This record gives sequence, C-alpha cells and structure tokens, in this order.
Amino acid sequence: MLCLGPVDLPAPSTHLWAARPRVALAGTSGFIGAALCEALGERFDLRILTRSMARRAGPEDDIRPCDHFSRKELATALEGVDYAIYLVHNRDPSARLDQAQCQDMDLLVADNFAWAAAKNGVKQILCRAPLLAHPERPTARHAQELEAVLAARGVPLTVLRTGLVMGPGGELSKLLARLVRRLPLIPLPRLADTDIRPIHLETLLAAFQHCVGRPDTFHRAFDVFGPEPVTLRRMIEDTARLQGRKARFVPWPGMPPGLFAALLRSLNPSLHPVFLRYLLDQFADGTPGQDNPVQQAATRDWAPLQGTLARSLTSASGTLSKGQRHVDDEIIRQMGRVRSIQRMHLPPRRNAEWMADHYFAWLGTLMKAFVGTERDADGSWTVRQKPGGLRLLRLDFKPTHSTPDRRMYFITGGALARALGGRTARLEFRDLLNGRFTLVAIHDFNPALPWFFYRFTQAVIHGLVMKGFQGHMEQAAEGGPML
Repeated sequence: MLCLGPVDLPAPSTHLWAARPRVALAGTSGFIGAALCEALGERFDLRILTRSMARRAGPEDDIRPCDHFSRKELATALEGVDYAIYLVHNRDPSARLDQAQCQDMDLLVADNFAWAAAKNGVKQILCRAPLLAHPERPTARHAQELEAVLAARGVPLTVLRTGLVMGPGGELSKLLARLVRRLPLIPLPRLADTDIRPIHLETLLAAFQHCVGRPDTFHRAFDVFGPEPVTLRRMIEDTARLQGRKARFVPWPGMPPGLFAALLRSLNPSLHPVFLRYLLDQFADGTPGQDNPVQQAATRDWAPLQGTLARSLTSASGTLSKGQRHVDDEIIRQMGRVRSIQRMHLPPRRNAEWMADHYFAWLGTLMKAFVGTERDADGSWTVRQKPGGLRLLRLDFKPTHSTPDRRMYFITGGALARALGGRTARLEFRDLLNGRFTLVAIHDFNPALPWFFYRFTQAVIHGLVMKGFQGHMEQAAEGGPML
C-alpha cells in the first residue's frame, strides 16, 4: 500500500489503548470506496456508513447501516468521527418508486451528510469530483453544486478532482473488454482521439491518504491527473492486445455522442445514464489540470497505465456483491415505499417556510373542484376530497425538525396513506445553494392503494402536480404571479 506524506495524528501516548483518529466512509459499494477502506485501515479506525440492508459487519468491522436521507440517522452514525469521506452516488434504487432525478437526490443526501458532520464536530470532509475542461457541462455543474452543499455547513472540505480512474472492479475496464469482444467493427467518434489523463486506483488512494487530517488541504480543491496522456482509441487497442485480439475500427468523426452512448449502453444495459454522461464528458473534453503538491505526491511512483489495464481485465471486482444488491432490491420491493424529490426555483427573499404554505394554497387552487386544503393553527395541513370531505392526507407540522430554511411534516393519516411501522412517512421543504432552490421531498411514503393501481393513478397525478408546481415556481422566481 502506498502511503504518502505525513498525516496529523495525535501525539504518541503512553497508553497502549490510545485511540487512533476515526474516519467515516460513505459510499463504499463501488470499487473506489471498497479499496479505500483497505488503504486507510492501517492508519485509522474506520466506520463504514452503508445503506445496504444486506451488508453485515464482521467481528472487527464498524459498519453502521443508516438511511442517508435521514439527518437523524446520519448524525448518530457520525458520532465520534474525526474525518469523513463522502463518495455517495444515488444511482441505485432507494425505494420501490423513485420519482426524482439522481442529481437532486445527491444534493439532499450531501446536505444531510454535511449537517450531520457539523453537528458532530467532524474536522474535515473529503470528496472526489470530475476534472473537466468545460465547467458548463452538466457533469461539471452538478459537481460544483455538490461541493457547495458539502461546504455550506462549515466543515472544512477537501476536493480531489480527477479524470477517469482505472483499477480492478472499475466500469471502464469492463466496458473496454466488452467493446473488443462483442464488436467486430468498432465505430469511433471524434472524442475517441482526445487526449485524457486517467489515473490508477492506487494514485487516487494515495491522494486521499495524503489529504486526510492535513490542515493545509482544508477548504481547498486539488487536481489529480496522470502524467501519461492516452486516447480511447489507444485504450481499446491495448485491451484487444491484452486479450489476444485485434481491434478493427470504423472512424466516424460525425457520430453523435448520444448514439455512441446508446452503443455503450447496449453492451452493458446496467450502466447508469449518469455514469455514461460522465464518461462521454471526460472523453469529449480531455483532462486539464494544474500541478500541485497533492498531484506530485500521488503520482510520485507512477507506473504505465497498461499494467493497470492488464490487472483490471483479469481481477475480480471489489464492489458490493450481486447477492447483496439482489437482497437489497427485494427488500425495497417488499417494503413498497415511495420517494419523490423535485427542485423548485425559489423567488428572492423567500424561504422553505414560505414555499410550504404557498404549495398547499396553490394545490387547493389548482384542483379546487376535486381537492381542498386546510391549515391548522399549529401549521399542520389536511388535504380533503371534494365533494364529500373525505380526508385524503394528514400532514402534522414538526417544529422541532424545522427552521425557516427547512419545513418538515410527518404524514400521519388519510385515505391515501398507510402506516406500516418503521420510518415515518414525511414531507419536507429544504432550501439549498444559498436559497436559490428549494427541494420538495417525500420520504418513506406507503400508499394505501394496491401497488399496480397506485403506480398508474396516484403516482402519475403526483408527478403531474409537481411538474406543474415547478413551472409555477419558475414563473414566480422570474417575477410572475404567485398564484
């Protein structure tokens, strides 16, 4: 294991049982997180925060199952932690039905993590972000938002901006192998000849090891890139040679990126669209980067990329096992819960408190022939059917969970909701990114309707209503009418 640079550890103690610094890792189901656990384990006490309901702790493991969408559970999981590494991506299902964009789920979870870290006095949060030439690309914009959210609660943030990471278990090497094995002729778009600078998995691990606990890396971002430029064409050629094949290309400079993405998706249908967009952005832009001390330390013992590619093609993955993922998916299906998250533009000088009341008033106006909304003196709301007055939903306001920039309601009753125990269904309004947006989120909702009927009736209506409210808030943020 490569260890670079000193880490600010406590002074030596005369007590043999003196505790080492504790590092929490969130996002260990991927190959980077799994390898980072092993790399840091010799120098720190590790705590693994997992969302997997199938993962079990060994006798020496400190594994804390927790719902990353719950501030309370994350705060409990981060108790006694000195440093925290955030590698979470919300690409796997979190409910039987997720009515949400991955980017919005990422922001909500990141804000929960930053809040829980601040509450527990965590000294540093570390994360990884893509290294791209053009900051206006969706991948880069989302990374910038995520960094802003992680830093907003005051915990010092260290960001490692990297290009593609190559190593055993990575999706890139699997994709290259499938391209060579399954396509007798490989179409190459223009982006296949762009120079990029991938890094070894070991390089990224060394960068994290270098930065954990070092005050000179707090509140800073560092580019970490390989000294060896390479193109997608060359990586395909190297993969073919390592597998005893010959790669045959059909140059197609005008091939639309979307068509190339569809080709890659056909080779591996499990690839998430967000990862594909990230991959194409990397190849299209190349990997820029500015030299810095972390970059120098992490690449000090650089080895040719071809050796890492060879190991990646023959080694087993270190990610969450398919069996555990299957168990998690089955548990999620049986629980039958719904999650819904939508991003709303927030008008100037408004906040989540205002948006919550405005939403219920707008809902009653939008569907006044079918639905009525009533506000209690304590801030709770009831949604009733028209005509007849049947109570559809009861939402109890929770002042102990609320602030002006966060409004929380527990869904406690109504003909459309079912209470099955466990986590309480809840609706929240939360301001993010300096009040530019409010996320409107429903968590752990159990519909009372039979699932098939719910999926094609109530869920569809909810999606249309939230789409309409998004449009309404767009107009309001631009100075249009409030109702």
